[in-house]
Amino acid sequence: MGKITSTPVTYPVPPELGEHRRVYNGDEQAPPANEPMRPNKPVRRKQRSPFGPMFMLLIISILMVFYIWNKITVNRLAKDVNDLQNQYQKLINANESLKAEITQKSSQGRIEKIALEQLKMMVPKEQTVWFDVDQEKMKQLTTE
Repeated sequence: MGKITSTPVTYPVPPELGEHRRVYNGDEQAPPANEPMRPNKPVRRKQRSPFGPMFMLLIISILMVFYIWNKITVNRLAKDVNDLQNQYQKLINANESLKAEITQKSSQGRIEKIALEQLKMMVPKEQTVWFDVDQEKMKQLTTE
């Protein structure tokens, strides 16, 4: 088999550019003698500003601080709520124990025992009778 040679591929260039551009197709060929050799342009890297990454780092840091502050605040509030619930439960228990004590101390048997033993009272032998007083007659008696 023979060697396959290819010719450079050229594309039409607008007349204002006034130059020919060639596309490399794999074969190395010397440029024609009437065309001057053009060196490749040096590759310039775009210089990046250090402020972009620093700004992003600052934003991320602020967000992290805000997140941590938020977590600490939520934990502190949860602890306060828990303490208040415990205090409320203690008050409810104390209230229930006071109600039980009031019920115990206001029982009829206990009051009767204290009245008989400590105050030397006696149980009435007759049933008490209630009667109504006429207010008009009461006024007449007080005016006379």
